[in-house]
Amino acid sequence: MKILFNKIFDIYSFYLHGSVNYARKKGVRIGENCRIYIKSWGSEPFLISIGDHVTVTSGVKFITHDGSTCLIKDTVGKRYQRFAAIEVGSHVFIGVNSIIMPGVKIGSHVVIGAGSVVTKDIPDNSVAIGVPAKVVSSFVDYQKKIKATCVSDTELQGIQDYNARVYRAIELQHQKSSR
Repeated sequence: MKILFNKIFDIYSFYLHGSVNYARKKGVRIGENCRIYIKSWGSEPFLISIGDHVTVTSGVKFITHDGSTCLIKDTVGKRYQRFAAIEVGSHVFIGVNSIIMPGVKIGSHVVIGAGSVVTKDIPDNSVAIGVPAKVVSSFVDYQKKIKATCVSDTELQGIQDYNARVYRAIELQHQKSSR
């Protein structure tokens, strides 16, 4: 019964106080102007730090321990433990269903592609994708590509209806790619 109550309270707290405040309450250190779309922070949320202007999309998992160490025992039969902090810099986007493994440091101005498994540090100003995640581009090159192929909010200014904004964005993107 206590577990059920705690789950219900967690969900209530998440929706009442917002995802960032909820994460902070759990022990995650989070900077300013972040967008957080998860409520599960694993078993050691106090080992996770996130900078400013970070987006953590749905399905992202932060793993701060290595459970497989239970298979290795010391001379008296006790298991070994491995815990490691995760650090995320500022101006970072972590794509849907990505997994961030123990001890990883993600720099600033970084994009992590959807479904990536980040097993090693990602340096500043990088775009990393894949399993395991590998740097495939600089952030500057990514920025140039986005500016050349995507639509800014300025170009959609005045269109209030969401569906109309999306269709107009697709139309403008098509025009840009036809050039």
